[in-house]
Amino acid sequence: MGQGLLALTAAEAAAGGASLAEVRAVTEAAVPRTRVFGALATLDHLVRGGRVGKARALLGSMLSIKPVVEVRDGVVDEESKQRTRGRSLEYLASKARADAPLDRLAVASGEADDVGALLELLAGVEVARPIEVVQLGPVVGTHAGPGTIGVCYQLKSRNGTPDD
Repeated sequence: MGQGLLALTAAEAAAGGASLAEVRAVTEAAVPRTRVFGALATLDHLVRGGRVGKARALLGSMLSIKPVVEVRDGVVDEESKQRTRGRSLEYLASKARADAPLDRLAVASGEADDVGALLELLAGVEVARPIEVVQLGPVVGTHAGPGTIGVCYQLKSRNGTPDD
């Protein structure tokens, strides 16, 4: 959905009459203001994909560790570890809250049954547009597994113009 927010930015600029060069400039300016964080329900799919060893996964599940990942510069990396699912949702909401005011905000779900809980935690976040709720695509879902949930957002530009 990080790319989806950029596509929405580009489409909005184009619909507003921007030239191709202006659409490109607005979209490129939005890239460093775009954040993507996700909380995984289990480590099982990371083990199957060879990204996490079995011993680490066993220890993680015994301790109820829920990894939070971040996509930065096109690379997925572990951002933090939270001890419970509830704490991971609170952490995701705190990331968005700390970066507010936001221009766009989306919640992405991989068949997570606690989307409503995350939306409640995000209720006080200042965002210029309505929150989007979307399903994860098959590629991310395959690697992250069912129950994955994330927040994707764009920071408001500093000077209020879309090309900041």
